[in-house]
Amino acid sequence: MELSENKQAIVERHNKVVYVDGDRIVKVFKATKPASDVFNEALNIARVTEAGVRVPRVLEVSQVADGAWALSTEYVAGVTMRSLMDAAEGTDEYDRLLEQFVDFQIEIQGTPAPELLKDQKTKIAGMVGKTPDLDPSVRYDLQMRTDRMAPGHSICHCDFNPSNVIVAEDGTLYACDWTHVTRGLPEADAAMTYILFKMYHPGHAEAYLDLFSKKADVAKQKVHYWVPVMAAAELSRGRKDAEEFLRSQVDVALDID
Repeated sequence: MELSENKQAIVERHNKVVYVDGDRIVKVFKATKPASDVFNEALNIARVTEAGVRVPRVLEVSQVADGAWALSTEYVAGVTMRSLMDAAEGTDEYDRLLEQFVDFQIEIQGTPAPELLKDQKTKIAGMVGKTPDLDPSVRYDLQMRTDRMAPGHSICHCDFNPSNVIVAEDGTLYACDWTHVTRGLPEADAAMTYILFKMYHPGHAEAYLDLFSKKADVAKQKVHYWVPVMAAAELSRGRKDAEEFLRSQVDVALDID
C-alpha cells in the first residue's frame, strides 16, 4: 500500500497512526503489530457491515514500504460525535447529541450478531485471566462473574464512545474502530462505554447510563455488575495511561454487592 504525499495524520497512538489520504482512511500499525490482528479487524468490519451496521467499508489490507501492516477504509465526510459534543458542552444540544449517541448504540446492539464474531464471554475471560497484579480474591470474584455471563446474541462494539462515531454531512451516523467487537450482552457493552465516559468525560457518565438504562430497558444494576469485569479486561491491554483509574473501577465496583 502506498500513501500519497498529501496524507494527513489525524490520530496517533502507541501502536498506530491514522491518516486521511484522499477518499480513504488508512491505519498504519507499528511493525510489532501481528498481521493476524490487522486481518481480524478487517474481517470484523466485513461481518458487521454484512449484518447491516453502518460502517466505513474496508478497501484494502496490505503492507506499507517499511513492511508494517496497514488497513484502509472508505472516508466518510463528516465529524466525530466527540467534536460535536465538545462544542455543545453545557447546552441542550449536548443532550440531543447524547440521546442520538445512545440510540445508535442500541440500534447496533439490536442487530443480530453474525455467528462467527468472537464470543464475548470467551474473550473477556481470557483478558481477565491475563490482567496483571490483581489480588487473588478479586481475580476469583471477576472470574466467577465472567463464568456466569449468559450467552449473548447482540453486536457489542466494546469500545463504543463518541470518538468512534462519525456524523456524516447528511447527519447519518457511522461507527468505526471494530477491533474489540464481540457477540454478547448489551449491558456488558454499555459497562465499557460507561467506563470510557468516566475515564475521559466524567461529568456525563451518569447521564449516559441513565439514558441507556431507560431507552434500552436495562436496569442500571445490570450495567454496574459488569463494570469491574470490563475494567479488568481493559487493564490487560496494558493501559498505563489509565491504570490507576481502571484499578479503582475494579475495586470500587466490587463493593456494590
